[in-house]
Amino acid sequence: MSSAAGASSDGGGDRPWQSYHTAYTNAKAGMEGVDKEKVLKVIYEMSKGSKYFENEQKKEAITKLKIEHLRAQCAKLTDNDISHFQKVAENKILELEASRDLSKIWLHTDMDAFYAAVETLENPSLKGKPLAVGSMSMIATASYEARKFGVRAAMPGFIGCKLCPDLVFVRPNFERYTHYSGLARKVFQRYDPNFFATSLDEAYLDITKVCIERGITGEEVASELRDAVLQETGLTCSAGVAPNRMIAKVCSDINKPNGQFILPNDRDAVTTFVSTLPIRKIGGIGKVTEQMLHQVLGISTCQEMLQKAAFLCALFSEGSTGPYVEHF
Repeated sequence: MSSAAGASSDGGGDRPWQSYHTAYTNAKAGMEGVDKEKVLKVIYEMSKGSKYFENEQKKEAITKLKIEHLRAQCAKLTDNDISHFQKVAENKILELEASRDLSKIWLHTDMDAFYAAVETLENPSLKGKPLAVGSMSMIATASYEARKFGVRAAMPGFIGCKLCPDLVFVRPNFERYTHYSGLARKVFQRYDPNFFATSLDEAYLDITKVCIERGITGEEVASELRDAVLQETGLTCSAGVAPNRMIAKVCSDINKPNGQFILPNDRDAVTTFVSTLPIRKIGGIGKVTEQMLHQVLGISTCQEMLQKAAFLCALFSEGSTGPYVEHF
């Protein structure tokens, strides 16, 4: 019989808000100094009794059942089982290592608090104020001034007001945002005509060719691109440069707003960087999977995922474990 060392129990006890997870309890850039305990408590108290809250409670109950089921499966694993799945995990990691490609240079760019920044550019009197683009029912974007209070996108506006009584609301103007997005995309085309955008304010660029042809580094391209975006739009953006798209996206978030982070195309640099990342940074890991991995296996970082890869292979299907480790 086996149990995964480090497994955690996150019961709420006399502080039920601590185990209350929603789309807007996850931190964004600009929220590093926020009193998370206070924010969670406000969100919990303001949501309690609503249909949304009841639905979240139902989903939470289902997640708890899944966690109990996985714990039971984990407890049944024998030493032979673990030895077998350790070999499976090692073979999978070797296979992924053989396919590692460090020849590409990817840049991910993300406009800083885009909707709020556009509104402030159009109306300078909003500068420096905690701003929310949206309504009392839903916030689409929060300015960095608002994020200091725990206000963020996907949060109901009435909760945002409780966290920040001076919060200023502006209704979304998507025609305006599309215009500024178009200006930024003209800049992106200079560096990668085949760039692809995932939203109005984010894009991925393969800058390998431009780096080689011009004899410049990814860091220089990122700096040049950000300066050009500022000149063309009056708005700032942040950038991340790395050997693959997923890591480039993570990098673009590190020095927001108006900054950049470059990860060298070096195996050791990549593995060291990724090993320290929280598992929520991995594409495909949302709040439910994060809870399951943490509460069943005690996994919080990517390094811990590798250390407990045998348990991942034993408890999850091959299709779901592959993406978790492929970015190492």
